[in-house]
Amino acid sequence: MKNNQLPKLKAGYVSFGTMFYEPANLIKISANAEKQLEAAGIELVKTAPVFGETVEPERAIGELKAKPWDFLIINIINWIDTRGVFAVLHEFRHEPMILYSFGGFTDEHGTLISPAAGAGSTSLRLPMQLMKLKFKYLFNAPDSPMNIDGIIKFGKAAQVMKALRKARLGMVGFNDMGLYSTGYNPTRLRNDLGVEVESVDMLQLQKKMVSLDDGDVTSAIQEITKNWEYPHGKPKGEVIEKAIRMGLATIRICEEKNFNAFSYKCVEGIDSEMGLTHAIPASIVNSAGYPYVDENDLGNLTAELMLRWLSGNQTMFIEHYEHHPEWILLGEDGYCPWDFIDGNPQIKPVSTVLLDGLVQCSNLKKGRMTLASLAETNEGYQMHIITGEGRERPEWVEMGVPLPSWPSVKLFTDVPVQRILNNVQSQHLAMTYGSYVEELKNLCYLLDIKVMDDSEVVATTSLPQKG
Repeated sequence: MKNNQLPKLKAGYVSFGTMFYEPANLIKISANAEKQLEAAGIELVKTAPVFGETVEPERAIGELKAKPWDFLIINIINWIDTRGVFAVLHEFRHEPMILYSFGGFTDEHGTLISPAAGAGSTSLRLPMQLMKLKFKYLFNAPDSPMNIDGIIKFGKAAQVMKALRKARLGMVGFNDMGLYSTGYNPTRLRNDLGVEVESVDMLQLQKKMVSLDDGDVTSAIQEITKNWEYPHGKPKGEVIEKAIRMGLATIRICEEKNFNAFSYKCVEGIDSEMGLTHAIPASIVNSAGYPYVDENDLGNLTAELMLRWLSGNQTMFIEHYEHHPEWILLGEDGYCPWDFIDGNPQIKPVSTVLLDGLVQCSNLKKGRMTLASLAETNEGYQMHIITGEGRERPEWVEMGVPLPSWPSVKLFTDVPVQRILNNVQSQHLAMTYGSYVEELKNLCYLLDIKVMDDSEVVATTSLPQKG
């Protein structure tokens, strides 16, 4: 997929009704729904409305299998023949579905005409749940547009669920600093979420750095550094070159191995053994479209990839530094994708116990943020979702590091900070700008990931509930 972006959303589409309710009118109703869905940018693999329980379901099944799609829209346009519906649903029982109840209309005399889609759809919901189908139940009011937003958000989750089955995460090294919060079981990750992992070592990275064409590196340096500013003075050219060369080499490895995201072993790897810090290379890799996280944190790298694909936007990881009853100081030690910088990149040299090389002290953009953390537990996976408003950072430093401050914000959270800390499961968080809570919840539902919701969204859902 080009630049780690998913292709156009595709849906299988079938409507259901009964012969007793004027089939010609029902065909018009279904065509109206198709028009709205296609106008919203959803590519439909569609079949004519199904009215019976034997021949027509078989025809619909064949036509729906003609091309691949991400999820199936079951549009109930009036009262239905249950057996005909489930003939189709059973054939696609492993696919994500929308159970949709299409609203009626008011005629020219002011009379509400109800084809009774509410009756048909409500008769299906519990049986679908009992059959353990993965679906979301949506509707629109009479004389109102379809709930396109809800359909797309579920459809994107279905698309991402399938994309994860082919996802590949790359990393240098393994288990930086022995952090228990970044551990993972590769068998469970592959089986439950579909994600594959491959580790490369520092020798492979070093050899790739050496193999790069010097002219290509020089051109990349000119392009990448054209708007850099240096509050402590410009570093030596060879220092800049080494950092950028590592970033370019990592991108080359990602391209060759078909990685979708990447992580460095930082403190006990790149920073300790290779004579530079990971921050600038990580910024270059992330800016090229590959979600990045420090310290071999594969769970939160997966969360970043999920957010990347759900939102279609750039993502980054960010870390806890300080807690206040109203806000959390979130930042990162010298890394930030270019898209997330307010103003020009600010670059400074550092030399501390843990760091030696170039880092960013750029100003992180402010605004509405969705943050997510994915962790493996004894029972399976769980996702912690947080939302809030990122505001101006204070003047602060990590101990031993000179001003200006790391890329950071005060995140004024939508729920009390203590509530978040009661659920926190990592020092790292995947982050993007905007609100993508519903998309994350849909994806977690499809993947059987437990959700801990510390977002602004009221706890309501149209997803089936256990119990």
